[in-house]
Amino acid sequence: MDVRVETIQQQLATQGFCVVPDLIDKQTIDQARQVLNRLLAEEATTDTSATGSQRVGRLVNKHPVFIELLCNQFVVDVWQQLLGADIICSSWSANTVFPGHESIGWHVDYPYWSKQAPWPEGLMAGQTVWMLDDFTDENGATGVVPGSHKKAHPPEQPTDQWRDDGKVLTGTAGSVVFADGAWWHTARPNRSKNPRSCLLGMYIMPWFLPQEDMGAQLSDVEDPPELLQQLLGAQQHRPRTVGA
Repeated sequence: MDVRVETIQQQLATQGFCVVPDLIDKQTIDQARQVLNRLLAEEATTDTSATGSQRVGRLVNKHPVFIELLCNQFVVDVWQQLLGADIICSSWSANTVFPGHESIGWHVDYPYWSKQAPWPEGLMAGQTVWMLDDFTDENGATGVVPGSHKKAHPPEQPTDQWRDDGKVLTGTAGSVVFADGAWWHTARPNRSKNPRSCLLGMYIMPWFLPQEDMGAQLSDVEDPPELLQQLLGAQQHRPRTVGA
């Protein structure tokens, strides 16, 4: 086993997350950031101005660089070893917090928020964060609660205040965070002069319903590679009527 994969597995088990520095090369990260900045400008609304953050979805259909990152072989290998060779992608989007963003909202990701606690033991889903910018204390880097993936329930109230047991995930652009889908995390205030962007990809076992309609995105991709077909659910079981 790759020593980095073993380290990721160990830190996921104990902390619930692991930061791998500089996993993606600078040229790819710069391209992804440039494309995302264009999309942010094209898709901005009054709501994004009011909230100080903006989500961009359907990335598979918006530029090949996002397909390349979703299918990054090291990332996929990590989750295949932890979740099985037939994993699929539940959601794939970008998130940006702009200067002046102030809100904090501790939460867990899908599919955990869709299931009543206590949650079963064991990893059901893996969240992945691609840093397109440096994550710093000042610019709204992700906040996490180490070990929270073991609690088997959502964060307690109040969820809109910083926690004493919280930790700020910092890192350089091109770093990737691997996280247990049950981790407690939040975006933090951006008190810098620049936006902070990342890509978010959730990998799940193939018997879970994905959060997004990934099949619809796949249908709009011309000549998709085999791995992309798998991740977007081309081989996933579809419900059918049994018998007469």
